[in-house]
Amino acid sequence: MPLSFDGRGLKAFPGEIMKEHCLKKLSLANNDIKIVPEEIGSLTDLEVLSVRGNKLTTVPPAICSLFQLKTLDISNNQVSWLPEEICHLANIAQLYASYNSLESLPALFGSLTSLEVLSLAANRLMSLPVSMSNLKNLHILNIEANKLTSFPPVICHLPQLIKLSLSENEIESLPKQISELRRLRELTLNNNKLSFLPVQLFRLSNLEELKLCGNRLTTVSDEIEKLQELRVLQLSNNRISVVTEKLCNCTRLQHLALNGNLVARLPRHLGALANLRELLISKNQMESLPDGISHLKNLSLFESSGNLLSCVPIEISNCTLLTTVDLSGNQLYRFPAGLCSGAALRRLNLNNNMISKIPADISAIQSLQHLELNRNNLSSFPAHLFRLHKLVYLDLSSNRIDSIPSGTSACSCIQVLLLQSNKFEVFPAELCCLKSLQVLDLSENQIRNIPADIRNLEELKDLNLSNNNFTFFPVETCHLSSLEKLRICQKKGPKLTLLPEELSNLCNLRELDLSDNGFLEIPESVGELKNLIKLTANNNCLSKLPRSMSSLRSLQHMSFRGNHLTSLPGDIGQLLLLRQVELEGNPLTRPPSAVCEGQQLHPIGQYLRSAAQRDEKILQKVFKFVANNISQLDFEHFCKKLRVPLEELKSGQNRRMPLKDKALLALNLWRVSRQAGQEPSAVTAQLLRTLLMSGLHSTAAGVQALRIYSQAIRL
Repeated sequence: MPLSFDGRGLKAFPGEIMKEHCLKKLSLANNDIKIVPEEIGSLTDLEVLSVRGNKLTTVPPAICSLFQLKTLDISNNQVSWLPEEICHLANIAQLYASYNSLESLPALFGSLTSLEVLSLAANRLMSLPVSMSNLKNLHILNIEANKLTSFPPVICHLPQLIKLSLSENEIESLPKQISELRRLRELTLNNNKLSFLPVQLFRLSNLEELKLCGNRLTTVSDEIEKLQELRVLQLSNNRISVVTEKLCNCTRLQHLALNGNLVARLPRHLGALANLRELLISKNQMESLPDGISHLKNLSLFESSGNLLSCVPIEISNCTLLTTVDLSGNQLYRFPAGLCSGAALRRLNLNNNMISKIPADISAIQSLQHLELNRNNLSSFPAHLFRLHKLVYLDLSSNRIDSIPSGTSACSCIQVLLLQSNKFEVFPAELCCLKSLQVLDLSENQIRNIPADIRNLEELKDLNLSNNNFTFFPVETCHLSSLEKLRICQKKGPKLTLLPEELSNLCNLRELDLSDNGFLEIPESVGELKNLIKLTANNNCLSKLPRSMSSLRSLQHMSFRGNHLTSLPGDIGQLLLLRQVELEGNPLTRPPSAVCEGQQLHPIGQYLRSAAQRDEKILQKVFKFVANNISQLDFEHFCKKLRVPLEELKSGQNRRMPLKDKALLALNLWRVSRQAGQEPSAVTAQLLRTLLMSGLHSTAAGVQALRIYSQAIRL
């Protein structure tokens, strides 16, 4: 009978489980359990126990009573040692203890002779016990990301080992005895300090996968040809300058990775690797490719970015199964014509080359879905691309394109179009026909206005119009009701100063970035953007935020760095989902900058609530002071300035009120009718202005003195 309590938020081991004596499988993964009780030993029929992803620091010695246990998973805890008693689990076949804090294993660990799978990745092991040589049934051993400085010799005495991973240690050499691992099929030694490989390694005749990325290898031995079963060879990020021709005798090779080396040329007989499916040779020093590449009939993935290629042999056209090609960061002057025969080609990256023209034959690549031509020398939009009817992603950024020819409607599948950093002075009206377009980037151009037809882009979700030549905010964008992300930042070009009320039409907007402009205020209508998650308006001229900010209940990230804000709305604490508040570079006094340094809402909201309560008390004192100091002669004139109807004050019982009570009533009516929603401090400031306009200078001076005194007391 299996039981699972995975992901229940349990703080302790459920006591009722101990009564299930016939239990065979128990999983308590991903909880907050800190201790496995000694009573676990009563579950003598248990065969599978998982307590991975908890907060355990120890394993109870009583574990030795689980005689039937075959699988134990204590991964992703904080266990720093294993009890000697664990060595009595005679039937254990699989032990997973990765991502803990183990510094050593019990001396008698080799007593677990039934063990077939052992995972100890991401611990602190510096060595393995000698007794592990008794693990004659061990098939899989993972000791990645530990503290090993040398290859543990005991591993060479594990004759049944099929898969061995020692990546991310500090191993400098391999022992000659490694040849004893005759059954080994997969050997992974990525990210160590190996500078050479012993010839004995190449006697592992059953080896199918050899991964040696991120070491210090300078050569690959001619002995590599002895690995006749090799399917995967990964040598990326070493210091290899020459690839031996003998590699071409590994005819079963399917995956070859040589990225990040110093290779100047590939073996001439590369074509002998007829089964090769993936060839990764990026970030080397290759100026040319061998003609033999044409014989790689099964090649599906070819990456050769960051080399010095000036051309690609036309013979690559014979690689008819190519689906992904990356030739970015080379010195190609021409589009590789051989790729135009690639009927299966779906992804092509030619970024950062010097291509100035796209041939008409590109239209033959009818399977092409993803095309990148960023940072080339294109001066016009390649009209032939309109014939690629399956094209979904097109990047033509950082070229010299200034217009788009007619015919774009044929690109019925295009979803992402990147045209930033070109020479557009007019928004290409032809783009308004792309009904499937979801992402459009026209930043870093010289566009002055947006056509009304942009509203035809009914699927558009992400629009970037930053750094263009707009004089006014392009209000036409506010008709894109599907828009989820809008960026109009003007670090370069004219600064926009006025945001339209129509911004509220973008009901699905999730991210809005208005940085590096000259906006003086954000309209109150922004409060209607109920789905807004991120609002950024850094480096503007904002002196206040709209009161409606508190309506943005979905807001999680708010950034107003480098503005003129002195205060924040008092009810901003109502934005319960707000996780990050960036306000550096503002002259804030309410709250002070020190309160905002942590970019967290809680201290900001707490300060503003306390400040609002203090301000309310001050306002009530101000109201009483004004009411006590208003004369009958000034009362009616003052009420007119407040725009409070005298009829209401003179009707019914109000007529018999003392003057100071009438004045207090007038002030409260004014606050409700004329200052609704305003914070107490703003109401006080407006009252002060009204007193001055009424000629009540002495009363105004008293109010000002009261405010200053109250602020001084608060400080």
